[in-house]
Amino acid sequence: MTKSNNRSIMMPLTDYFQKGSKKRQTGQIGLEVEHFLISKKDGRPMPYHGPDGVGQLLESLKASYPQHYYEQGQLMGLESQDVLITLEPGCQLEISIACMADLDQILTIYLQALKPILKALSKTEYECCWAGGLPAVPADQVIRIDKKRYELMEHWFEKTGSRGKEMMKATAAVHVSVDYQDEADFIRKYRMANILHPLFAFLCSHTSLYAGKENPDVLLRDSIWQDTDPARCGIFPGLFDLDFGFDRYAQAIQKMPLILMNDQGQFIDTQEKTCEEVAQIYGYEDPAIAHYLSMVFWNVRLKQFIEIRSADSMPAIYTQAYCALIKGLFYREESIQKYSTLTMRIPEILEAVDHLRKDGYRAKVYGCCVQTLLLEMFSDAKKGLEPKEQAYLAPLEDLVLSQSHIADLSIEETYQKAIQTHWLESKESAMSITHAIQKSELNLGGNMYTRTLHIPKIFSQQDKKIFQSIVKTTYGIFSKVIEAYKKDAEIRKLFGFSSELEELILCEPAYASPIPICRIDIFYQEKTKDFAFCEFNTDGTSAMNENKRLNDFLKLNNIYQNDPHAYEILELVDSWADALISTMKQDPIVSPSSRIGICDFLENAYYTELYVFEKVFQEKGYDCEVIDIRQLEYTNGKLISKKTQKPIDVIYRRAVTRDVIDHYDEIQPFIQAYKDHAFCCIGAFQTQLVHHKQITQVLMDPLMQKYFTKEEVGFIEAHCPLTYDLTENILEKVADDKDRWIIKPKDSYASKGVWAGVDLHPEQWKKVLHNHLDQNYIVQRYVTPYRTINIDLVNHDAFMEYSNMTGLYVYNGEFAGVYSRLSDGGIISTQYNEKTISTLFLR
Repeated sequence: MTKSNNRSIMMPLTDYFQKGSKKRQTGQIGLEVEHFLISKKDGRPMPYHGPDGVGQLLESLKASYPQHYYEQGQLMGLESQDVLITLEPGCQLEISIACMADLDQILTIYLQALKPILKALSKTEYECCWAGGLPAVPADQVIRIDKKRYELMEHWFEKTGSRGKEMMKATAAVHVSVDYQDEADFIRKYRMANILHPLFAFLCSHTSLYAGKENPDVLLRDSIWQDTDPARCGIFPGLFDLDFGFDRYAQAIQKMPLILMNDQGQFIDTQEKTCEEVAQIYGYEDPAIAHYLSMVFWNVRLKQFIEIRSADSMPAIYTQAYCALIKGLFYREESIQKYSTLTMRIPEILEAVDHLRKDGYRAKVYGCCVQTLLLEMFSDAKKGLEPKEQAYLAPLEDLVLSQSHIADLSIEETYQKAIQTHWLESKESAMSITHAIQKSELNLGGNMYTRTLHIPKIFSQQDKKIFQSIVKTTYGIFSKVIEAYKKDAEIRKLFGFSSELEELILCEPAYASPIPICRIDIFYQEKTKDFAFCEFNTDGTSAMNENKRLNDFLKLNNIYQNDPHAYEILELVDSWADALISTMKQDPIVSPSSRIGICDFLENAYYTELYVFEKVFQEKGYDCEVIDIRQLEYTNGKLISKKTQKPIDVIYRRAVTRDVIDHYDEIQPFIQAYKDHAFCCIGAFQTQLVHHKQITQVLMDPLMQKYFTKEEVGFIEAHCPLTYDLTENILEKVADDKDRWIIKPKDSYASKGVWAGVDLHPEQWKKVLHNHLDQNYIVQRYVTPYRTINIDLVNHDAFMEYSNMTGLYVYNGEFAGVYSRLSDGGIISTQYNEKTISTLFLR
């Protein structure tokens, strides 16, 4: 065949490529992201069929996509103006975004497409997984999608290599596309993309686990592709030939066996026929050409744009960084000139792959240290980006600086990366949240309002199960303490309460739950899942509404709003009202018309929360009022509110026992009515046994431990910190070892009078010890809190470490939710720079 005749055959493909030319640098990026949808139980991919299958998932999304694509009667794709959703052979879900120059818009459209998918997944046992290789199970355990195209491809790859099934069913990638101005621009950019392919693949490697094992191959997907079909994978053979261009690429396509063809919606086996032979039947219309071009899998493909196929599937924060890197390099003339000529030899590209696979960050690539070359690439990319876009590079650049790869980030780390990338938006978001707090009931006036941080506390479902177990065991122990106190005088002596308080404790409530509400504060080690008790709150347990309102304000958190459906929020206000109503109904004196009084010493109360509960009870059909406990009178066997002159049948007691005893003579109407059981008290004074700091010592006393099982004793000893009375006898033991001890009053609340040795100089510590000696204080082994990174964007521009306190709410013995507090000091309390954050559970 003469060259002129060959040229005539090539013309349709060549013309197709020419028509893809853009006359100027567009800055546009095309994006495709593949996702594994895997079982939370065993890591197996979601199948196509079944009520929790991918087919049903696509059906649930149809209303938002005007175009629907079926094959063999099965829904296989959805399309809108900016988004195309398709399925890969192992049911990997691919989201493709239309080409555009605005990186923010690309990410926004991608996340908007992802949100309803994640919401739908949250109702199943499956979750979305970003990784280059399927983490938990091998490819041969994956059911291939029932699609003729994929059946034919699988049969073909069985003849051409050993890893075709892995490529099809167990890999996922990010593909990024760039435009070219003309053929000369295509040649330079295409060569540049191939030269940088090893570096892009290394930088965006995200396959720490593969097929249930640790993965040692940092370029795993590249290895799999090379053993799939070498003739149509890897590097275009004529990359650096003098005549390389549109025609050479077209010639290679024409000579390639096509594998299969779409014949009026049905895929047929073309066997060994080349693209040129098939095209003699099916022609060169644009849809046919698009199919021909899709049947080669070089590292970099030419369509009417250049498709770079180097990166593993990555979380959105890294995908955006990768898009920014590509845009910054491929649309800047100086970078194109520099990187398209790093080498002119294919063997050098292959050597780069081998060196990176073998030596990682110790490798030399194109005569340069890999870290140096990557950092140079980031520096050059920044010159091709706007200042805002430059910030998007941070997540990947940080990996290079720390010589690491994309890890399976914790949610907190993902938030941190997102905040760094969207700095100004995050600052504005944090200010909006603070303004919302200041305008809400969380502002008590002046400077007294809830302070928060921008990263919520996020636990897993495993953590939730651990919390439920902690609550079950601890509540069982508490119940035994209350029972023992009532029947054993020797146990009563361990507490040493006054006769007045002992009498109140011995009054039996007329409902089953020994402690209707409490909060168990623990130091929870999030990595090891171990914990130590801090203290137990019963009397006046609060902050449920603070928790609820901070969750409400998550709608203003720019990072949370990227994926709100991924989280479970445990509501604490309405659920406590329901628990209280359920408890009070067990008391025979309570009727549907009973009135509820929420009582406290209002000058000490978190009174805004009391009025929130007043409204909640009213909405549930109960007449309810907030009243100072001193504003009650006891007449004719009825407790009466002086404020409304109405009877009170049920009291939700928020007044802590310490305040009750201190004002004992002032509140005799309440006291006498309580002794007479003239009202239902939620909760009864027996809860003071748990609230009092003496409980830690009592739990460890041999007299008390006779009432516990062997397992319960082991639980107490493993998790209760060593505790002593602060007396002369113990002074020598703790005075010179300040960092290991903390002192607390035996009966207080809100962390009043608490001192941690780690926060004090040695002389200050000794002075505090002497000042509180024999003053009804305890000294307790200091537990170093778990520390996490967070940020106060309203007041600071830096991330810092915070100590964590995890409060487990317990309603009638059941775990109800978590109160998360942080501090930059050794004590976590309002008096010591406390911050409160929302608590979420991953679905």
